[in-house]
Amino acid sequence: MISTLCFGQRDHSYMPSKRNFKIKYVNYDHKNRKTYTAIWQLAGKTKDAYGKIRYNIESEITTIKQNTFYQYFHFTSKDSNFYIGAERYLDPIKLDSYQNMVVKIDADSVALPLNPIKDQLLPEATCQADILRGTGSVLMSMTVLLVNRRVEGIENIETPAGKFNCYRISSDKITFSGISKTKTRLIEWYAINVGLIRMEEYHKKGKLLSYKQIESIAEDFFIP
Repeated sequence: MISTLCFGQRDHSYMPSKRNFKIKYVNYDHKNRKTYTAIWQLAGKTKDAYGKIRYNIESEITTIKQNTFYQYFHFTSKDSNFYIGAERYLDPIKLDSYQNMVVKIDADSVALPLNPIKDQLLPEATCQADILRGTGSVLMSMTVLLVNRRVEGIENIETPAGKFNCYRISSDKITFSGISKTKTRLIEWYAINVGLIRMEEYHKKGKLLSYKQIESIAEDFFIP
């Protein structure tokens, strides 16, 4: 009885379940056209002697041209914070065009408090992806900076996966790619024990550029 109850308990985090899960996200452009689908699956989970929990995630991305590729990243949970690798904010479509080359990624961890307070300011984060030639020299670099991060409050969000009570977090996203620089605005909604529910990206003048939302979730299913 005791072991069954412990196994059924959830971690207080931005992850769906203690055992396994699959989440389907769909990304749309500003005209509601699908650009890609991402299926996240828990590939493994560890806990160290200090209570730090690490979730290893495999993401299967399928573009509208039916090209499929994979990304691997991890989330961690420690004390009152949850940490997401900043590499998640790189454009997967751009990375797909370099999938036959070596891509070296150096990323910070993006902090998300598990008990956010309205108007709370959050730490900045950065991620850099270097596309390497066969000689090992850098062909091109892509850098993403997340600045002016702030907890805006609590909102209810509805998607095809259901209704969720979410923390709304905003940030400015500055992207350097080659010699170009763009600045956009991100609004993200996170639900405890689920994770990212929806993310919207806006032009600096306020026009919606794209959005991504959770469309289905399956957890605690049998793995043979």
